[in-house]
Amino acid sequence: MIPPRLHAALDAVSAALLVLGPASMKRNAGLRAPLTAIGLGVAAYSLATSYRGRSPGRPIRMDQHRLLDATQGAACLALARDVDDQTVRTMLRGYGAFSLAVAAASSPPGPAGIAVPADAWATDLGDDLACLRCGIVNVAFIGAAGAGDRDWYLVDAGVPGSAAAILQAARRRYGASRPAAILLTHGHFDHVGALHHLAETWDAPIYAHPAEHPFLTGRQAYPPAAPEVGGGMMAELSWLFPRHPIDVSHHLRALPEDGRIPGLEDWRWIHTPGHTPGHVSFWNAGTRALLAGDAVITTRQESLRGALMPQAHLQGPPAYFTPDWAAADLSVRRLADLEPRIMVTGHGPALQGDALSERLHALATTFRQRALPNDSRYLRQPS
Repeated sequence: MIPPRLHAALDAVSAALLVLGPASMKRNAGLRAPLTAIGLGVAAYSLATSYRGRSPGRPIRMDQHRLLDATQGAACLALARDVDDQTVRTMLRGYGAFSLAVAAASSPPGPAGIAVPADAWATDLGDDLACLRCGIVNVAFIGAAGAGDRDWYLVDAGVPGSAAAILQAARRRYGASRPAAILLTHGHFDHVGALHHLAETWDAPIYAHPAEHPFLTGRQAYPPAAPEVGGGMMAELSWLFPRHPIDVSHHLRALPEDGRIPGLEDWRWIHTPGHTPGHVSFWNAGTRALLAGDAVITTRQESLRGALMPQAHLQGPPAYFTPDWAAADLSVRRLADLEPRIMVTGHGPALQGDALSERLHALATTFRQRALPNDSRYLRQPS
């Protein structure tokens, strides 16, 4: 984490470069005004920032300052796309990347989580279960390879742009067979990116908890992100992530109240709210396999590295998108009581064995110390 004094010095240098640099630009004169405006903006919000705690007359907190750093960095990267001069374009890209890096490096530590040994990584999910990583998120297939038409299930639908990869994986595993249904753990953008396309392609029903339906029928947006949770660039940029509802009303069905999944006798759904109101996990008591969704995850999702290059680390739900921490705590306890032998989560590698159960219990019993962020608007005022 960058010390406050160094951060203040970097802000002063950045503002000076952005204000004075454009005056010497002979080409791309149209950039002078926006760059000068960004520089003056940096100077203004830096002068109004409390770099150390609260200061009278300095109303901007450091979490808000980091958000502004990331915003002006993103603005410079956006300006660079429309610049013809190679030197100026390189300068804008470099400064934009620098600003984003400063925002990330100034981010306070995210939730501590619990380390997981390498031998806990799952190498065999069994005949009935498969997992596919789609960018920063996982989707799962329930049903043995070669299952017939309407004899298998897809769990979640990846990030936008995932449809081709999911369809290809489904064809490799099931040929031309279509799923009986698409099961949703919840409706965040990174779990429903290909949902409409897949449901239309397969003419498949979508099952979700009734409390999640407002976000899947165009009626309600999710609460704002909480970038102040810290932990890295994913958290800092989370305010940019889509939270608007989608509308898949034509295919949407409610999961039965008794925990059954229509047509899937060995599996049950379990309500695990906190990350979202209607979040559910899926449980097979016979194989003790758990599809946890985002109720617990197995990577440091708040950091860009953790999101793109997952390394097993047991965490609570992604902190920047979790509005109800009391419910999230109870959900982790509920899943730990199951003592799963195999666990696939929404983010990070699948885990297996005794180490999984032991560490899940440890996370449940130390949730406040290891899963909560140091700061979140939803700790101060739950959604």
